[in-house]
Amino acid sequence: MTVKFEIKDQLARLLATEDLIVEHKKVETASFNVNSRVLILPMWDKASNNVYDLLVGHEVGHALFTPNVDISKFKAPSSFINVVEDARIEKLIKRKFPGLCKSFFRGYWELHEQDFFEVQGLEVGDISLIDRINLYYKGNKDMVFSNEENQFVDKTGKTETFQEVCDLAAEIHAFMKDQKKKEEEELEKLEDVTPDADMNDTPQSGSGESVDEDGEESEGEDEDNSHPLFDDGDKTESGSSISVDNLQGGDEYEKEIDEALTDKNLSKNLESLIDNSMGRETTYLSVPSVKTETVVVSPQDVWDYFDRKTAELEAEEHHFYNYQAIQYSYDEYDSFKQSAKKEVNYLVKEFECRKSATAYARATTSRTGILDTTKLHTYKYNEDLFKKISVIPEGKNHGLIFILDWSGSMNFVLRDTVKQLLNLVWFCKKVKIPFNVYAFTNEWYRNCDDDRIPQMPYGELLHQSFADYELRINDTFNLLNMISSDSSVKEFEQHCKNLFCLACNSSNSYNYPRLSLSGTPLNEAIVSLHSLIPEFKSKYKVEKLNTIILTDGESQTMGYNKSYMGRDGETLHGHYSVNSYGCSLRDRKLGRTYNFDNDWSGLTKVLLQNISEKFPEVNFIGIRLMQGSDARRFIANSTNYDYDMTDKMMRVWKKQRSIALDNTGYKKYFGMSAAALANEDTFEVQQDATKSQIKRAFSKSLSAKKLNKKILSQFMELIA
Repeated sequence: MTVKFEIKDQLARLLATEDLIVEHKKVETASFNVNSRVLILPMWDKASNNVYDLLVGHEVGHALFTPNVDISKFKAPSSFINVVEDARIEKLIKRKFPGLCKSFFRGYWELHEQDFFEVQGLEVGDISLIDRINLYYKGNKDMVFSNEENQFVDKTGKTETFQEVCDLAAEIHAFMKDQKKKEEEELEKLEDVTPDADMNDTPQSGSGESVDEDGEESEGEDEDNSHPLFDDGDKTESGSSISVDNLQGGDEYEKEIDEALTDKNLSKNLESLIDNSMGRETTYLSVPSVKTETVVVSPQDVWDYFDRKTAELEAEEHHFYNYQAIQYSYDEYDSFKQSAKKEVNYLVKEFECRKSATAYARATTSRTGILDTTKLHTYKYNEDLFKKISVIPEGKNHGLIFILDWSGSMNFVLRDTVKQLLNLVWFCKKVKIPFNVYAFTNEWYRNCDDDRIPQMPYGELLHQSFADYELRINDTFNLLNMISSDSSVKEFEQHCKNLFCLACNSSNSYNYPRLSLSGTPLNEAIVSLHSLIPEFKSKYKVEKLNTIILTDGESQTMGYNKSYMGRDGETLHGHYSVNSYGCSLRDRKLGRTYNFDNDWSGLTKVLLQNISEKFPEVNFIGIRLMQGSDARRFIANSTNYDYDMTDKMMRVWKKQRSIALDNTGYKKYFGMSAAALANEDTFEVQQDATKSQIKRAFSKSLSAKKLNKKILSQFMELIA
């Protein structure tokens, strides 16, 4: 049974409590970088789940507890140190995570069954002391020791520091060398003895006396013995006993005294679990720290540019028609604002009601020190004679961040989207909630018509510092701060009006090149929120923040930074496209690794999951206005293309012309029909209209109102 690394990697993250990063690479052995705190693990493709849990737990133990020192300076052989250190770090990791005891027991049992230590067929007496200690602490309960050897076994289990490990390894090595020397001397003496005398002096075997795991003599009975593999006190059955005499050596096997053979054999055989010809090595990516001072374009800069371009349209005769279109939009704005008052008031009412209900739900009642005279007559049977006071806690400070899709595909729904946005903005203004409206674009610098376009030196990026395997924020990316609660009343009104005009004339956006519709850098916008959110919360002292993303589709592709070696040997800074089948997003602070579902929208979903976990106090809400033909694809993507579920949700869509989705990365993702919302709330018919025409117009008007109220009510439920 093979291992799915994206699933089993959870184990490593649970164990890695000290800012430890776990990566699976096509390597032969595990390694740990102390400085970067990155643990590289081989891709044990052929390991069972038990063996995999054991190996990960073991290597994480080394990463957490083994210091980064040069062991060559110590007197003991490196394999001796490794054996004793393995026992120490496994004891410590099981002490820290007791649930690993079972994983270690089962994993080592499988390795013993498959003879990974290569000791099957050997008598216990043919195995050196260091190898027996290694096998004993790796779950082989058949190991026995003489009284003299038992002291080293006990010391191994009691080591707490790496220095103690090295000192003990040197002691064991010295003891084994001394024993080797004594055996050689004994052999020399035996060679000088006559054969008859030798036979008479040979001790009788099979006397029934044996040595248990504690080094004490027993009468051969079987009894349960505690084993270090179980720190929680579980017992294992003892195996067959062996004569003390047999521990002194064997004729068929010459013990190795300078190397732990079982340690060497295990390392060699673990390589058989690795199949580097299969699968694809994962590229682990991280979210960069974004420079908001370069990413965000202030409202002043945005609308100064708009005013300058509008004045140019007015001055040029061949553009006068476009100028008139702008003026017509101003008039339309006034009409829309007047008609939107009902919806805004409805939002205010919903918000205040829900906020008050939440406050009362948190209300507490406490006794005062004042007697309630109305209860004095009940003193014989009632001890509660004091007045009570209800304490209603103050509501939380709210804030909203709006992210508006300023891409070319929004051209058909931008007007209706901006209408919904303005309703929410006016609501925020009325209830005095701080907010900012950002539109993401790639055109602000790309279409720059003056000398302000940034020229960065080679290797430097405008919005972030270059670092390998960080997501790349393109230098052309910007967030246009269209509207802000910080603006004065006059400025706020003008900015709302300008945004409405731009939305109404989006097809003529070439008149405003730097404000023209762009690609869809939605992912870059989400990444930027990692910096924007803390700044917003700090500035406005916000406790509850809602971030609303208004878009019509999926994000464009995103790249990541990676250095490479040039022909002349110099280090060059390049970037590569994010591939969902070979990349994962990693957050070191959270200890989380996220794998993508698909190429198209997988990264967006992962970025939303990550930022939601990083800022659990923030609601991330999606609002998507769609044409009818886009609904099925939108819903199918959220169900991971489950056709039965898609069909079920499509029936809801056709009936309501809206739907609220959960499994999308957002707290809630609202899909709304652009055509339905485009219908005016007013009930208008021609004078010569028939009864059926009047009926249809009235029904259409009611449906639009019903849809708006339904969506807005759900929206208020989330943000209040």
